[in-house]
Amino acid sequence: MALIISIITLSFYTVSWHHQNYLLYRKSNAVQAENQRIMALHKQLLTEYSEQISGQEIQDNASEKLQMKRPKLKEDILL
Repeated sequence: MALIISIITLSFYTVSWHHQNYLLYRKSNAVQAENQRIMALHKQLLTEYSEQISGQEIQDNASEKLQMKRPKLKEDILL
């Protein structure tokens, strides 16, 4: 009788343990997906910030809107 009760109890704990592992696996996957989303957003923001720092956007705006061009020769620059 004690053996049957111990087998049933062990079976119950095994099912419970597997269910907890499954829930932990689902939560881990959700956290990992959120982390990947945050890392992608972080990389995008770093790229945009580096473009602003480099001045490429300012240079493009100056060439498009103000029709500014770089001098071709150093002699063209008057001091």
